[in-house]
Amino acid sequence: MDALNIATAKAAADWWTARLQSGDKERFRALLEKSVLAVLNAKGRVFMECDYDPQGLLLDAVKLAGHPTCRGFMFSADGILPKKHTLDVTPGLLQPKEGYGNWTEDIKVTI
Repeated sequence: MDALNIATAKAAADWWTARLQSGDKERFRALLEKSVLAVLNAKGRVFMECDYDPQGLLLDAVKLAGHPTCRGFMFSADGILPKKHTLDVTPGLLQPKEGYGNWTEDIKVTI
C-alpha cells in the first residue's frame, strides 16, 4: 500500500470527523478512513459531499456510526453533518469546501 494514500485517507477521515455533530466519532473515523483508502487505491480520487445529506461512502459511514435512519435525502442529516460541505481527495491533497461556495485553503498531506 502507498504510504501517501494511507496518510491522505487518515487526514480526510479526520477532516470529516471534526465536523460530525453526533454519533460514534471513532467508529465513523475508522470506517471512513478504510473506505477512502480503498477508493484512493482503486481510482486515485475520492469526492465526498454533504449537500443537504451525505452521499456515497460518507452516507455509509454515517449510518454505521449510529445513524441508520439517515437516508441521504430529504434533510435526514440534520444534526449529523453540516450542509454544503465537500472534500475532494487526491493523494497528498485535500480540497475542502465549507458552506455554499466557500472553498477553503487546500490541505497538503505529507508522510
